[in-house]
Amino acid sequence: MDGLLLIDKPKGLTSHDVVNRIRQLLKIRKVGHTGTLDPLASGLLLICLGRATKLTRFLQDLDKTYQGEMIFGMTTTSFDGQGEVVEEKNASDLSKAEVEEFFARFRGKVIQTPPMWSAVHWKGKRLYEIARDGLEVERIPRKIWIYELKLLDFVSNHHPKVKFEIRCSKGTYVRSLCADIGRVSGFGAYQAALCRTKVGPFDLKQAKRLKDLGEKVANGKEEGIICSLKDSLPHLPLVKVKSGVEKIVKWGRPLYSSHLDFLPKELGKGDKVRLCSQGGELLAVAISLQEESHFCKDKIGFKYLRVLI
Repeated sequence: MDGLLLIDKPKGLTSHDVVNRIRQLLKIRKVGHTGTLDPLASGLLLICLGRATKLTRFLQDLDKTYQGEMIFGMTTTSFDGQGEVVEEKNASDLSKAEVEEFFARFRGKVIQTPPMWSAVHWKGKRLYEIARDGLEVERIPRKIWIYELKLLDFVSNHHPKVKFEIRCSKGTYVRSLCADIGRVSGFGAYQAALCRTKVGPFDLKQAKRLKDLGEKVANGKEEGIICSLKDSLPHLPLVKVKSGVEKIVKWGRPLYSSHLDFLPKELGKGDKVRLCSQGGELLAVAISLQEESHFCKDKIGFKYLRVLI
């Protein structure tokens, strides 16, 4: 069981809870996720199985897309519905046009401070462990990117409800973003709901619920819903080696153009690629040392980042 499993995580479970359940269901130890999803959030969680756990770092940096709901006029300790309300205001004067304007301010590069109620490490502890004791420590701000931030629906009342969609970089805390937008508005806001709908090229529509996975396992059909190693990295260009070259990759020896059967067009120097055999087996993840248009046969073509055979 080597490959990628797309899970629709329900609200209420931690990402670690999901990993443990899959370990129990599939009876394998090598299981890991590629990016934490908050317990109060639902949606797409990428789970690596077996040798696919070696690919985790190539999946962690993918963009994420979420759909969520935020409520203006209330501020909470955790920036979501789980925390205690620390301030409440009448935000009935807030208009849809103003929210659109606030959203525009947060598109592009953003400097964001991780919330205390997060899994970020601080001196050997998780921040949420420190927050449970009622303490707050200084956190290092991070640079993130908000590629898209759309207003999907606006309901005006004492505490206006806004549905939104966001596509952002790794490390973005959407509830912190909601709190920051609320602060700029002058009314405060918190994240009321959140669902991750995409991770890079992977879509929530492809994911399975834990209940469905349990039924598949009971019927011996679990392999049919696991993406193969090769298909676990569809965002990386595919390079095929000639028959018999597998042992060269396995031994970590240099690859030259004479070893290659297929090289994708527009391959740039520094691009990560999937090195596959003629039969489609993923042999390694590598980085190109040359450009496809100027590939020199007497120079090394790739540097291995992770060998899987």
